[in-house]
Amino acid sequence: MTELLSGYDQNTQMLVFRVYAETLPDTERRQNHRQAHFAALDLLGAALEKDFGVRHAVIHRTGLGKPKLLHDFLHVNISHCKGLAVAAAGRVPLGVDAEPPRKVRDSLLTKVCTAEEAAEIQHAADKNLAFSRFWTLKEAYAKYTGEGIGLDFAKLGFTIRSCDDIVFHHPDADRLHFCQLMFGGQTVISLCVPHDPVHPDVIRFPV
Repeated sequence: MTELLSGYDQNTQMLVFRVYAETLPDTERRQNHRQAHFAALDLLGAALEKDFGVRHAVIHRTGLGKPKLLHDFLHVNISHCKGLAVAAAGRVPLGVDAEPPRKVRDSLLTKVCTAEEAAEIQHAADKNLAFSRFWTLKEAYAKYTGEGIGLDFAKLGFTIRSCDDIVFHHPDADRLHFCQLMFGGQTVISLCVPHDPVHPDVIRFPV
């Protein structure tokens, strides 16, 4: 159980959210997906108890499919990919996504990226990594809103200046904060949370 990111209220220094990761053994693809999902739920349970004192949490899904606790003051989100489970819990809505460098075809770029993003990916030294950086940001936002794949990703434009300086070209931009990190040098993890009161007191742990 590795701490990745923590956000604190800049006035009270109260913990607002925390993101954890857990590495998973490499298994057969279908089995891995199932194991990773349950591992992410286990990780979430541990996080809720450790940081917020919540035990035996009950999760249900909203009409759009976003996981929600039967504790109105807390919000949760999970993600998993090959070899990694990620869980986020906090006092504010949040969305988190994890993805290793993903092989990308030109047809997919056109479908889910803006023209500017596609051009940047095409010229990147590592196209697969560049794509995953944009993809996880879009997924994190979609999971934050709860709309998931119902969103048109090609209309969600980002400019990535650094892991902590990400510009969202969207009407929601002023009220949201995005950050990104690399886990183990190979998996991109992106987080979307409200801009205040969390930002700028976000603590990043070395991974």
